[in-house]
Amino acid sequence: MSDDLFQRFARLIYDVAGIQLSGQKKTLVVTRLQKRLRDQGLSSYEAYFRHIKEDDSEFVLMLNSITTNTTKFFRENHHFEFLKNTLLPHLLQHKRANREIRIWSAGCSTGEEPYTIAISLFEKLKTLTGGYDLNDPCRGWDIKILATDISTKVLGMAQGGTYAADTLQGDLPEPVLKTYFNRNGTGNYVVKDFVKQLIRFRRLNFKEQSYPFKKSFDLIFCRNVMIYFDETMKQHVLTRFHQHLAPHGHLFLGHSETMFGNKLFSPVHITVYRKQ
Repeated sequence: MSDDLFQRFARLIYDVAGIQLSGQKKTLVVTRLQKRLRDQGLSSYEAYFRHIKEDDSEFVLMLNSITTNTTKFFRENHHFEFLKNTLLPHLLQHKRANREIRIWSAGCSTGEEPYTIAISLFEKLKTLTGGYDLNDPCRGWDIKILATDISTKVLGMAQGGTYAADTLQGDLPEPVLKTYFNRNGTGNYVVKDFVKQLIRFRRLNFKEQSYPFKKSFDLIFCRNVMIYFDETMKQHVLTRFHQHLAPHGHLFLGHSETMFGNKLFSPVHITVYRKQ
């Protein structure tokens, strides 16, 4: 792949998905697209470039190939401690009238984040009520988590909710594993249905000019996603988040993401911001 062709790929990916690829990513792109060329029976990256411009479904598969998805349960756990100890008690107190909570995991990858949010919710409800009722795990509350990603591949994995035993046993204590996961025939862990029922997985491209949401969100998690965006794209996404957050709603960003000088949000915790 010539430098000129790489730049054409990079411009197309930015124009469609808002993902910025520096020249340092060229080797990664070349390596990861080799399989796509073989699968399509194409002999050159130039031919593949022409192909993805004409085939939307292949463009999505190309994005699946080049995007990196690194995540784990309770990653940056201070966020979930703040969620359980500060924000959820506030929401449960101040939304008693309609008993409705809406949360968005934006850039959910393979599902660890939205499932961690759901587990945190259940753990907090358990401490308030003293146990579980699997016929009504949300205690009469209407709680929904929307989980979105641009990658159809990771969304499929997230919906399945199956995770390797050796990974989870290092990340989660045994009581959490027993409460929220089943073991399947291969010994891996599968998220229980009552947890899955809280979450809806959908594909969303942040580059879209408007997002198709009817209701506001009380909380938005978008962690370690905007590191792939330039300032123009960041402002576009932050403006959309502000639009779709409820009054005084909260936005969670990744540990390396900040909003210095942004007047739409004010900081309240480590990379947690309140809508102004």
